[in-house]
Amino acid sequence: MMRKWAMGMLGLGMISVTLAGCTLYWHKPGADMATFTAAHQECMKVSGTPVSEGQIHVNLDIYRTCLRARGWQRESASTTQPPAGYFRGQENEGPVTVTSVPSQPR
Repeated sequence: MMRKWAMGMLGLGMISVTLAGCTLYWHKPGADMATFTAAHQECMKVSGTPVSEGQIHVNLDIYRTCLRARGWQRESASTTQPPAGYFRGQENEGPVTVTSVPSQPR
């Protein structure tokens, strides 16, 4: 019983370490920042409910479905050095400016 518990804790620890250095990005083969920005802003408009002048509350399920429909895939990558062509999308519901684009890693 104790051995089973220890193995479970070891597995949980390994998962925690693996996830600690990763975050989710949007990727589409051959796409650049301008392509992502255009898709992101269109999906923000589709998924957002206005809350004030220029500010929206984002339905993240609709936002993510919108990007997937445009050929984008959500993948995990390093938080410090994601591969080229990986872009940060909207991760909170807001309120946010409809034309804003999340900060991208350098």
